[in-house]
Amino acid sequence: MSKKPGFSRRDLLSLTGLVAGSAAVSPAFAQNDSSQNTDGDYAIQGGIGSGEKTGVLYEAARGPWGMLNYFYFYLEAPAHLIEVFPLRNPRTRWAVPLEKEMEFLSVIDSIEMSPSQRQQLRDPNRVGVADGLYVIFPPENLLVNLNPESRAKLYGYLERFEANQDIKNPVRIRSGSVDEWAAGTGMRPDLVEQMKLMVYKRGDLLVFADFPHLISQAKSDAEARVLQKHSSRVRTMAVRLDVKNGPPVAEIMPYWTTGLGLRRKEVEPLIQAAMDTPGVSGLDLVHMLPPLPRKILYTYPDMSMAVEGVMPDCHWTALNFFNYNPEAIYLDEFFAASRLMSDFVQVEPPYRFGDALVFVTEEMNAHHSCIYIAADIVYTKNGRSLYAPWTVLHLNDVKSTYPDFNGKPLRIQGFRRKGGANV
Repeated sequence: MSKKPGFSRRDLLSLTGLVAGSAAVSPAFAQNDSSQNTDGDYAIQGGIGSGEKTGVLYEAARGPWGMLNYFYFYLEAPAHLIEVFPLRNPRTRWAVPLEKEMEFLSVIDSIEMSPSQRQQLRDPNRVGVADGLYVIFPPENLLVNLNPESRAKLYGYLERFEANQDIKNPVRIRSGSVDEWAAGTGMRPDLVEQMKLMVYKRGDLLVFADFPHLISQAKSDAEARVLQKHSSRVRTMAVRLDVKNGPPVAEIMPYWTTGLGLRRKEVEPLIQAAMDTPGVSGLDLVHMLPPLPRKILYTYPDMSMAVEGVMPDCHWTALNFFNYNPEAIYLDEFFAASRLMSDFVQVEPPYRFGDALVFVTEEMNAHHSCIYIAADIVYTKNGRSLYAPWTVLHLNDVKSTYPDFNGKPLRIQGFRRKGGANV
């Protein structure tokens, strides 16, 4: 089958001709909010995803998967990956296609700003036109002191355009606390305070999109490079199966083997051994995953992956979940769509281990996909970027990342492989 010319990832599912299923996504099971002490002196709190903190052990919803506990930690891209790319331009720019100039200026006129600030943004010395783009270079004082509501409206407009990559792919502060996000980074306190001034809400999610400005405040080349490294900082979860307080292994095996006994010979002896071993209270989720996600979870893409011409994205990640070796063909969105059309069926909640959850518009245009693990915890890669690692997140966190596309709400459609997975 030849590649469809001009195919966009937004049309990933429109090729299938599938009819949208029921509307809003719903959790597979109700959350368990009861606090209890099941692990020595550490209180375990019921988990909900967004807004949760590091340094706390949470209990996920119970279900056919057994009992899961989790905590949060942060990942950053390794130094050798950061060094592959030049430092960001420290001068902030806001750019739109040239034909959008008047629309862009209209957005600026609609946000809260003093007349003198508006005039600064029209200063010919701060405006440029090149390569089909109309660009404004905002003055530092205006950039730092723009109120959160105005920044949210302006950046909500600018994120539509590829020229604004930092705004399109901001740092996501899922806990809602800049101090927590910055803990352990060694960033100067004054830079952390500037971040607090410049964060804004994208839907319910707190984000920061002005790392070029922070880099402009660096006092050395070395500090600038460390700040660029911090810009890749993302939160993920470490999840463990509670083998001492959960149900017996026979009760959870159908779930972890997709109801078909897949990988049972690998998984069952491991869980049973953990249950039978004194002093072992939990089994890390990574041991429950197929070989490929087990290998790449918590890592950033390596430059060697670029030899295929394009970096892995969410769809490649979802479609290769059960594969021992990744299929490069799923880097092409046309073939990814063909795979969904031929080998998957639509399913509704409750989802089960290995289901692909695809974020779609009502027209069935796809904008993200991830893999359901258990208890509304998913395996995901949020974007093609080298700065986007493979992570485990709560579904609420992924929903806050992909709430809509250009104002069109996204909903979740589940897909399940026909007859199980090939492992």
